Amino acid sequence: MQREHTQAALALILGPETEYQTRIRATRRLVKQGPAILPLVLNTLSQYPEITDPVWPWWPPQYEHLSHLLLHLSQQAHLSLQELLTHPLLQSTPGPVLWTSLMETAGRIPHQDNESLLCQGLESPWMQVRYAAAMALALRARSTPLHDSTRTALRTRQQSHETLQVRLTASYALLSCGEQCGLEHIIYLLLPCVPTEVRKAATFILATELPLPFMPLTHLQREQIIYYLLKLLSDPEPDIAQHSAHALGKIATPAILPVLYAQLETATPTTQVIILTVLEEVTQRKHMRYQMRQQSLLTHLLPLLRSSYGDVCRQACYTLAACGGEYAAAVLGTLVMQKDQATGRGEALESLRYLRGALRAPLRGNVIRWLLGALHTQEEVIQITALDTLTQLLWQAQRNGAKRAWQEISLEIIQDETALRLLGAKSAWIRQHALELLPALADFLHSAQELHAPLENLLLRDNDSGVRACVAHVCARTGSRWAIPALLRALLDPDRHVAHTALNALSRIATPDDMIVFYVITELARIEDENDEAMHSLGREASHLMKRWLKAEQDRTHQTLHSLQHPPIL
Repeated sequence: MQREHTQAALALILGPETEYQTRIRATRRLVKQGPAILPLVLNTLSQYPEITDPVWPWWPPQYEHLSHLLLHLSQQAHLSLQELLTHPLLQSTPGPVLWTSLMETAGRIPHQDNESLLCQGLESPWMQVRYAAAMALALRARSTPLHDSTRTALRTRQQSHETLQVRLTASYALLSCGEQCGLEHIIYLLLPCVPTEVRKAATFILATELPLPFMPLTHLQREQIIYYLLKLLSDPEPDIAQHSAHALGKIATPAILPVLYAQLETATPTTQVIILTVLEEVTQRKHMRYQMRQQSLLTHLLPLLRSSYGDVCRQACYTLAACGGEYAAAVLGTLVMQKDQATGRGEALESLRYLRGALRAPLRGNVIRWLLGALHTQEEVIQITALDTLTQLLWQAQRNGAKRAWQEISLEIIQDETALRLLGAKSAWIRQHALELLPALADFLHSAQELHAPLENLLLRDNDSGVRACVAHVCARTGSRWAIPALLRALLDPDRHVAHTALNALSRIATPDDMIVFYVITELARIEDENDEAMHSLGREASHLMKRWLKAEQDRTHQTLHSLQHPPIL
């Protein structure tokens, strides 16, 4: 019977259409049986036919769970991966599924030296095995130098008789080792004659790996890469163009700025967005921002701020904000202060949250005044965008430790009162976004007692369930104990999501010492009405909360008793 259960679990893991959670449960069941099932597992994997679906660049989902299984079983049996491959109870020559699973397992433990096994995998007759071995070596090379023999084996895999997938992965492994031939081969795979999926993977490697701190680019290499990436900016495949933009933004030199400006004027809207993305990436370097300002970047962007294509206008605003400077701020401020429904106003408001230097005085004061002024408009989208930008700037100030900036922004919002009055707006979306501003104001909600009654009214009586849930969430984030009575009543909300959010808020605000809350949670935990799924789910969540509270109480009691029995030695 145990053998049948083991085979059934293996069938679930190997099945092509098994759900992810089912594979996890089957893997755990097999791991619990221990190393006694190792011969059966190895023979099953060895005899299973090669898994070829889905085709590259997708990877068969079975190998993730098989690698976890083999890793646990090998550790329990105190066997190396090489010993699994040559296990005495293997009844036949190891097949492709066992080989690939072992290569995948080796990739999960790159700190262990399995290079000899992976080099054997590179010589395998199955493409999937060679690909998995090369990928495992690439992961290891990121943290540990590879042996000279391993590098030689990887260079062999770069030859023309090998499949493009393995050639690409072997080149990636060599690039991670600091080998020039790895970079040269990846550049070759950018050519138009190479299949789209391979080019997409090659540009992704360049986008994520450049610049190379361990292998500085020569002038010739930089120029060669830039040449190919400039051509790929207009590639019909969106992923290739986007990856190329990110890679180019990291290695661009001032000399290519005029080239990008010229392409920007004649390109299609889609390519314009990609070129603007490159320019935004370039602004991360100080000397490039200086060159962009010196070369009149703004004169090339101004026509795009009025573009009828929303994506072009938005990306132009983001690029302008990333470049920063007084003139860029003045342009964005002019767009923000236009009349309602003007082209580019919403995009300019959105980009202000990323305006370089927006948290520094005196620019900070102007930005906050522009945003508060935009709240007086009658256009819903503009009000929501302005509220979101204010919220984002407050959180940025807190994360960056800009205490003075946060205090001044908070004070201006509170004194202006426009944002707070929007809690009573007709639009549910505006009310919700105005509520999301409150946690960024920190302790203001505790001291502003005049807001307690309106917030309680929104929590219990608002006609939009999203607003009611948002109030409960805000109370949880701000630790508003004054809201406990209203949150208890919100547990009876007809909307399931609101009731669950209120219960979560009580779990974060209240303690077991709040007897009324403790009693209500206890009663909720007793609900076992299978016919009412909403209440049954709420009861389960309340039961979990009670268990956490009781465990925390037991831990405190145990610590107290321990301290009494073992007093500190003075």
